[in-house]
Order: sequence, then C-alpha cells, then structure tokens
Amino acid sequence: MNSKPNVLTRLAIVPTIMILGGCAIIEPGEVGIKVTMGKMNRELLSQGMQGFIPGVDAIVRYSIKQETVQGKAIPLTSDQQPITMEYKVLYSIPEGQVLTLYEKYAGDPYTKLVEPQIQEAFRQVVSQYKADQATKSVNIIKNQCLSMVKDNVKGLVNVVDIPITHVDLPEVLQTAIAQKQVMEQQALQKQYELDKAKKEAEITITTAQAQAKSIQLQSDALSKSPALIEYEKVKKWDGKLPDTFMGSGANTLFQLK
Repeated sequence: MNSKPNVLTRLAIVPTIMILGGCAIIEPGEVGIKVTMGKMNRELLSQGMQGFIPGVDAIVRYSIKQETVQGKAIPLTSDQQPITMEYKVLYSIPEGQVLTLYEKYAGDPYTKLVEPQIQEAFRQVVSQYKADQATKSVNIIKNQCLSMVKDNVKGLVNVVDIPITHVDLPEVLQTAIAQKQVMEQQALQKQYELDKAKKEAEITITTAQAQAKSIQLQSDALSKSPALIEYEKVKKWDGKLPDTFMGSGANTLFQLK
C-alpha cells in the first residue's frame, strides 16, 4: 500500500486550515498576546504571522515603540482660577510589562493608567501656583508633573516627557495680568529714575566735599608757608611791570613811562 498522501489530499489541507483557523500579523514594533477562552497565554507573540482559531482565540496587540499623544488639562490655580494647559505625552510600553498591563489594565494602558495620572499631577502641581505665576513657571510645572507621573506609574509605562505646548487663561484674567505687568514695569522705571537721581546727588555731594576739602587744604598750606604765598602770587602775575609806583615820600607818585 502507498502510505504517501496523494496530491488531492495535500491540496485539501490548505482550504481546511483557512476554514478552521485564522492568522494575525504582528507588525514590527509590536508584540501580541493570545487569549484562549478568556485565558491569557503568557508567551508573547513576536512579529510575523501568528495563527489562531476564530471564536476561540483572540489576539491583542501592544505597540512597544515610542508613541506621542496630545492632551489637555484644566486645573485650578491657588487663587481658584481655571488655567488650560495643552501638552504632549511621549511614552513607550516596556516589553517586559505587557502581560502585567493586560492583566491590570485591559485595553489601552495609556487611557487606563497614564492619562489619569497626568490629570492628577496637573491638578496637584498647578494648585500650588497663582495664575500669573503659573504662566511664568511652565517648565517648572512640566518637570514637577513628569516626576510625579513617573513615580505613580511605577515603571509599567515609560513616560519620557510631557512638554506643555500651550497655556491659556480666561480673557478677564489675561487683562488683569497684563495691567499688573504694566504697573510693575512703571514701578521699576520709577525706581530706576529715583535710584539714578540719588546716585547723581551722591556724586554731586562727593564732588563738592572733595573741592571744599581741597580748598581747605590749600588755605591751611598758605597760612603756614609765606613762601608758598609768594609762589601763588607769581603764578597769578601776568608778566607786565607796573606803570607807576609810589615813592617813599608822602603823596609822591612816579610815572615810569
């Protein structure tokens, strides 16, 4: 008897597999989990074609590439003002945490785990700042939120960064902050002018004191030195001899020219 299957038997295998089974393709940068009758297979499916039985098995895919998601939070400041902060989240799922994430957060781990932690971080951090301070402290707030989120997700998801892309305040509050900034600038300008005037007055007083000291020193020197008095006279002489001089006799005047 010939034990080898004939050609017709071999050809019949292909449509049988297609009818009874299915296949899923795991793309590069993904891993998959096979769930059979509600029970998770603890061996991850790697990229490529993976077979499964429709109606019995389910294939759940997880991206392990870095992803970017946009979000928005509207927390209250310490002075109870709503502030809108738009941000991006750069994150990735460690391959070693995929099974744990499926068990604890079935579905999208970003929606179930990361996003709630981000919202809570913004709520807590922004509540420590007044509205005008928050707009000036965007990078500090971002770093504080990022640190808090990383601590709370406990390595299940690798949150790389949460850059804040836009900050918006109610129009009334924006106007009030703008007016406050103008007043602050005016106050700084006034203080600058006062400091400048004070400095100029100090320079004037110092110069006057120095001149008075110099005059006093010269006066003291002249009073103590007759020779210096004569020297000062010579310094002031214009080089011309007098035209007349008084004789020794009373009322005797001589003309030299």
